[in-house]
Amino acid sequence: MECIQFHLAHPPSQVHLNFELERLAGSEIRQIYSEMTTGGWRWDTQDQLPAGATVVPVLCGSDKTHWTNISGDQHCWLQCLAIGNIRKDIRCKPTKPAWILVGLNACPPKGAKNTDEAWHSTVGTVLSALRYLDITGPGLKWNCADGFQRQFYPLLAAWVGDYPEHVMLAQVA
Repeated sequence: MECIQFHLAHPPSQVHLNFELERLAGSEIRQIYSEMTTGGWRWDTQDQLPAGATVVPVLCGSDKTHWTNISGDQHCWLQCLAIGNIRKDIRCKPTKPAWILVGLNACPPKGAKNTDEAWHSTVGTVLSALRYLDITGPGLKWNCADGFQRQFYPLLAAWVGDYPEHVMLAQVA
């Protein structure tokens, strides 16, 4: 939750934050989906919230990273977090701090059993605060970079990862 609050209250992020939903149309029958603010799920979720409240789409990402061969084949999982209120052209720039490292978890050694279990346990710990947030409840009142206090509902919206991470996430292997 602190990382989400940081993004919302970080003054350099103010010009890149978007709280308004928008519908973009290429023609009368075709809708354009280009940002998190244009998605149909976001409109449906926003309709369930009290007036003045807004959804904060939480984007998570993970990647298994090789550390060293010197002390044995060492790997770790990086877990990062960003919010969908930041425009995608800013979120994708390496020079902008849109992704925050929230976890650095050691991988079990090769041949160990239940490596998926260890991964899910650490991810569950990092995201535990989002698990119990009720969309019909009061939400969270946080200060923003523009000086206003808004009512937010952070929801897990997407998981960014390569094929091995998605296989582990879905527990299909």
